[in-house]
Amino acid sequence: MAAHFLAAALPIGPAGRDPAPLWREAESVIAAAAAAGAGLVVLPELFALPYVAAQAPGDWAGLAEALDGPTVAAVRAAAMASGTAVLFGMALANESGRPFNAALLARPDGRVEVLAHKIHLPPAGPGEPYGEADHFTPGEPSVRTYEVGPVRVAALICYDRRFPECWRAAAQAGAELVAVLVGGPAPSDPEGLYAAELQASARANAVYALAAARYGTETVTGRPVRHDGETLAFGPDGALLARAARADRRPLLVAIDPERLAKARETNATAARLRLPRQFEVASCLN
Repeated sequence: MAAHFLAAALPIGPAGRDPAPLWREAESVIAAAAAAGAGLVVLPELFALPYVAAQAPGDWAGLAEALDGPTVAAVRAAAMASGTAVLFGMALANESGRPFNAALLARPDGRVEVLAHKIHLPPAGPGEPYGEADHFTPGEPSVRTYEVGPVRVAALICYDRRFPECWRAAAQAGAELVAVLVGGPAPSDPEGLYAAELQASARANAVYALAAARYGTETVTGRPVRHDGETLAFGPDGALLARAARADRRPLLVAIDPERLAKARETNATAARLRLPRQFEVASCLN
């Protein structure tokens, strides 16, 4: 990485059955982030869909789309209109019948790439009949990096952030920025755990961490479902760089600084000594 680069994370509010309002909200904020100079905009996990993990299996299958579906078309159009790359989460249709919980990248030139499938699918929570594992097909244990401008980016989808091997795989694949797409409830987490996980992982692996989270409470299923994540950014030295207030719809901007990255990697002995479990594959996907 030879130049500064500006990335943005977009908080997204509660979803309903109709994704169109959140497509429009995302389009507006993507344009604002691009106007501020962002070369990459990160949207949350399943950004335009309600969180229905506790509902009967098949609910997300009915909401899943193919690569030529309307959600990809909407984000692709926003990326092309704004001139910035957009990383976003959606339920991606799969021949098995159970979709992937996926992270896709729409580039300004119109290309759309699948960056990640969620690897670790949460089981049913306490007292819940179902969890994400009942709805989705798990991804292979593989983390890849992609070039976005001068920066190598890896994507982790929500629960995958809790597994240190995902971060280590990203770092070993050359990631300089790890984007974390977040959604859903975490009612058993103690206060501060979410931010602490991101901070520790960023510092241990000497990477920037940028999380884009859903916010608010959804009622589309007939019961309240609260999104508990936060939109925030940590530097490769573990410093908190930016934090969005809850329900703040403005893009959260963070500058990816090559000098800060180099210094963190020179002075952090841990980052050079961490090892990767053998079952994980790493790859750097260059343009």
